[in-house]
Amino acid sequence: MTAKKPDDLVELGRIGEPYGLKGWVNVLPSSEDPVVLLKAREWWVSRLPAASEGAVGRVVRPRPDQLIFESFRVLQVKTHADRLVAHLEGVEHRELAATFKGSRVHVSRSRFPAPADGEYYLVDLVGCLVSNPQGDELGLVSQVVDHGAHPILVVKTPSQAEVPGGECLIPFVEAHVLDVNVVARRIVADWQLDY
Repeated sequence: MTAKKPDDLVELGRIGEPYGLKGWVNVLPSSEDPVVLLKAREWWVSRLPAASEGAVGRVVRPRPDQLIFESFRVLQVKTHADRLVAHLEGVEHRELAATFKGSRVHVSRSRFPAPADGEYYLVDLVGCLVSNPQGDELGLVSQVVDHGAHPILVVKTPSQAEVPGGECLIPFVEAHVLDVNVVARRIVADWQLDY
């Protein structure tokens, strides 16, 4: 019996080539610190149904409702160079592992380990209202992008603000982000709309 897909899945990586002969897979994590993938004992793998897959070399951008999600118990996972290698229950040989190439790996947000004080999962910042110390509302965080040095909050500005593109980019660093309250869904940033 297949488990019901949780509503709070977060994509954390992509499956690459098989690893070895016994069904292990290479996983390219979306984050430099794949702590959730290393600790979670259940992964959800999404892929297109076989009849929907595109021709070789053709990029297929599926709609979320086209994807098939399967739950797998993680038997073992470990770091290997710049990626992870994992053994999923029921995947016992290389040929079967190869069928997962290109699939995405998701974990339920409820299964994430609690972050340390002053640390945040970037996914939890999306949807937070950003204001400055003067009380001006700058907008809502629509996404968080990581450009290597530090994450950047992409904030959709209020419609009445005259900001090119309707968004501002705020570096997620102590010099600019003064307070984060994930529970209240609020961030205070030393920033102005005209920056």
